[in-house]
Amino acid sequence: MATSQSKKSKTENNSAEILKEMNIDDVPVELAMDIFIRLPLKSVARCLLLSKFWTGVIRSRDFITSFQVRYSSMMQPRLLVAFIDFDRKRNCEVWHFFSLSTSSSTSYLSRVTCPFPESAYHSHYVNGLINLGYGLHKCIVNPSTGTSIAIPRVETSSTVAHSFFGYDPVNDEYKLLVLCMKEKLQHRPGPPGDRTRVLQLSSEHQVVTLGDKNKPWRMIDYRTPHGPVLNSVCIDGVLFYLAYTGDDLLQLSLMRFDLGSEKLDLFTSVSADFPTAFLYLSTLISYKGKVALATTTGTDLKVWVLDQQAENLGWLKESFSIKIRKKWKQYDLRVIRGTTHRGELILAPRFYYNEFYVFLYNPDTNSLRGIKVKLHGDYKFKHRETKAVVFSDYVESVRLL
Repeated sequence: MATSQSKKSKTENNSAEILKEMNIDDVPVELAMDIFIRLPLKSVARCLLLSKFWTGVIRSRDFITSFQVRYSSMMQPRLLVAFIDFDRKRNCEVWHFFSLSTSSSTSYLSRVTCPFPESAYHSHYVNGLINLGYGLHKCIVNPSTGTSIAIPRVETSSTVAHSFFGYDPVNDEYKLLVLCMKEKLQHRPGPPGDRTRVLQLSSEHQVVTLGDKNKPWRMIDYRTPHGPVLNSVCIDGVLFYLAYTGDDLLQLSLMRFDLGSEKLDLFTSVSADFPTAFLYLSTLISYKGKVALATTTGTDLKVWVLDQQAENLGWLKESFSIKIRKKWKQYDLRVIRGTTHRGELILAPRFYYNEFYVFLYNPDTNSLRGIKVKLHGDYKFKHRETKAVVFSDYVESVRLL
């Protein structure tokens, strides 16, 4: 291990020396690209100081794609783990990011400070970047580098908003869809204390393209109010999220937003046998490349998979019974975080307390394994209950915000 690390450091030093000794204007672009790609991400960031020309090269789509392809070929797939601490002195949240391999190798990435929200942050991770924020205040973070940018505030009279973050691989664009909300009282039959509920209905829909000053906030031509719930999932340039629809707003539906055409529509209704009472324990995920709705009560796990290839859209239900070892029964496994590249379902507790495990359930072999997050360092959050979030398909991104 030490020899490998020594060779790596020697290669990085030699690459840096080449750039130092040569006149930067004399270095062929192909050679510089080859050198940059071999450097670790933090060294690439320092190379931005070479000149405006090389900054443009490093920020180019070709380089970003090449860097991520090389990273993916060298590294086994990893998960992104975030522990969210609260700084009382500055009244803010501190996100600590770590990458986790399926062999339990844990690497520290960065920390990012965010204003303390009025409610929980709605975070969406896609292709190396993560969207954080509550209401109309949003920011985009690169957990690999710890850099972030604030998204210009959407112009609206609403004070509440739901946002969904996605990536369009065809045009290499990140977009943020924001649903500006208004509250509505809904009366329904039932016990006296349960006849009225407050719904947040979308009143207008806007989208913005990350980093493109020529594409400011723009309205989406979709006028039907609906009540978004849960998270979103982005598959091949299409964002999906759940919402209550219909005149009585009791129908749970799957909404679809095509990032390329920027078209929003009601895609299909959710399966009639889906238990809406367990919606708060459910997650929208990508399951074997298809959009799916997963829910669990700890040992019973059900996945409704949308079959888009069928002549008529339909949901296929798969049910599993998880066998949990006695030593793991203390952990809350009711939160599904997504799936791995091998089709394993990711389950993880909502909080870090003394230690933290991520669990992977293989539906093909009906087996569950736990991966311990090993933290090397005396982080303050280790000594108190701390919120935790896990994202699948972590990619080391060179997008330097």
